[in-house]
Amino acid sequence: MMSDELVRVQVPATTANLGPGFDCLGIALGLYNIVELRVSAEPVVEIAGEGAETLPRNETNLTYQAAQRVAAEAGYEGHWHVRQENRIPLARGLGSSSAAIVGGIAAAQQALGYEMDCLEALALAVEMEGHPDNVAPALLGGLTVCFEQADETKVALGLEAPEGLLAVVAIPDFEVSTAAAREVLPERVAFGDAVFNTGQAAAVVAMLASGRYEGLADAMRDRLHQPYRAHLVAGMDELIRAAIDADAKGAALSGSGPTIVALAEKDNCQRVEEAMLSAGRGTGRKWMSRILAFDNDGVKVME
Repeated sequence: MMSDELVRVQVPATTANLGPGFDCLGIALGLYNIVELRVSAEPVVEIAGEGAETLPRNETNLTYQAAQRVAAEAGYEGHWHVRQENRIPLARGLGSSSAAIVGGIAAAQQALGYEMDCLEALALAVEMEGHPDNVAPALLGGLTVCFEQADETKVALGLEAPEGLLAVVAIPDFEVSTAAAREVLPERVAFGDAVFNTGQAAAVVAMLASGRYEGLADAMRDRLHQPYRAHLVAGMDELIRAAIDADAKGAALSGSGPTIVALAEKDNCQRVEEAMLSAGRGTGRKWMSRILAFDNDGVKVME
């Protein structure tokens, strides 16, 4: 049943790929955007926080578009009043566009009293985003493994986030768009590289799911995307190496970058953070950092 009451949802940031799991692995992080939405006589979009000066404030806004896609499914032909409180940095490899999409989908369902099952919501989010590795953990929370069924439908298996680890993220003062990061990837890769990444990605999932983190740094090595993107991210290799030398369990480019993410034990997070920032200073760019817990809930309606 449609309501004109304000709906408020919380959507987590995400880190995708985890090194070798290109377009299939992701984890939800404890950094959140808030989407407020209600039905409206005309389109209204308000934005606070990240992207307040740059994101569109009209019907082309990604959250608004996602809500409209749900409206079309539900038979609602009106408009929306959307307000975003954004804490996830834009174009930094932390899933800002996925959070916008998932927030719009979840809020519109709640506002319209229209329930989509998880597969339907994921399919819509993947269609809008283009790949599942960020939208899946934003929807489901935790560690997600995405794969394709025989009918080419993208589905996701949700697992609990790894225990005993936190994410240390080093975020630079420059952006890398997902489109630009994908343009530098080759159309074909060597068979040996594909075989290498298959084993690496399987090992990452096994280690994170079992809590057996020794060897994770080796498992998170990648040959499919990071080498081709290194020139877009000044200091990528140096920050990853600095994190591992400071005893992070593993480190990688977060999504398409330019953020670098390290997985570290709680009592070692500050040491890893300091090592990454020190390496970042050598790049001539400014870096900020956050130590984030993992999120096991995914998008959720706030009371």
